[in-house]
Amino acid sequence: MDGSELVESPGALPVADLHCDTALELQGGADIAGHPEGHVDIPRMREGGVALQVFAAFISSALPPDRPFAEAMALLDLLDGACGGHPDALVRARTVDDVERAVRGGKVAAVTAIENGRAIEGDLGKLEVLAGRGIRYMTLTHARHLPWAASSGEAGDGPGGLTAFGREVVKAMNRLGVIVDVSHVHETTFWDVVRVAKRPFIASHSCTAVLCPMARNLTDDQIRAVADSGGVVGINFFPAFLDPGYLQKRGASIQALFGEMERIERETLGDPIHRNAEMRRLADEARTAMGPPEAGIDTLCRHIEHVAEIAGEDAVAFGSDFDGVTDLPHGMTGCESFPAILARLRTRGWRKESLHKLAWSNFMRVMKATE
Repeated sequence: MDGSELVESPGALPVADLHCDTALELQGGADIAGHPEGHVDIPRMREGGVALQVFAAFISSALPPDRPFAEAMALLDLLDGACGGHPDALVRARTVDDVERAVRGGKVAAVTAIENGRAIEGDLGKLEVLAGRGIRYMTLTHARHLPWAASSGEAGDGPGGLTAFGREVVKAMNRLGVIVDVSHVHETTFWDVVRVAKRPFIASHSCTAVLCPMARNLTDDQIRAVADSGGVVGINFFPAFLDPGYLQKRGASIQALFGEMERIERETLGDPIHRNAEMRRLADEARTAMGPPEAGIDTLCRHIEHVAEIAGEDAVAFGSDFDGVTDLPHGMTGCESFPAILARLRTRGWRKESLHKLAWSNFMRVMKATE
């Protein structure tokens, strides 16, 4: 089953979302059965047609150097527990066959990933352990340079892209069936991945630099390179990555925003309830100062369309970044908003077959090619 038989209307499409940070909400005590303060829970996944959700285990750059691997394992334990606690709604999935069984059973396929290569603590053995836990991709960096990979979140190019060890990480990921994720990486790291990777790679939660210029987004050449590898770009829903006016209105750079978030992470280490409350305070203060974001569903659609125009409709997917962003486009409240996005694309001229690729089959193809 490829999901196409489910297409009666845009709202009936099965949706694969390549990235959310809901594990951080669970770490702070949220219940996946119902969490209106966040962006993702079981009732709203059902409402939004989400049939596959990639849950990322986010590793903060604020963690002490001996903590990232243990943090990753603990977050994966939380995600396993969420599935085990709700077996009627969620099932852990690693392969396309796993996903298809989940869909046939009316459940959401919960796929896990790692955000930030700090998780492996410079040890390929720890990468193997995480692969054995079933992760399907790893984002090489977050907002800070690693000793072996440069990030887009800091000035300069750190180690100059991928070091010799960084190239070994990419090769090991290819061997282990862990997809290389280039969201957050510096351009030097990106092009090193292009040279080293032998299997499709992805940008799980990024937008287009032509429409919103910043180092965190992808140039057209980068988007084409992802497509040439057989991979996909998952479009991020954060207004700061969609609309260049957002950060201008906020009077800050993306580096400053990431820095403020990292400060909160550092000050609340070991207290995820406090951390999540402080992140919400940061979001509320920005919203009070700025008002609602000007970016809306049409802004998001333009980024989706740009990727399809320059790299083909096989190259684009959803990568919401739900529960990892401090704001959403106006008209969106969480994962229940996917049908509205698909319906809007339909009115903008997208065929049902193209919507099915965007929402479902493009990522299924990448999963299959990298198993």
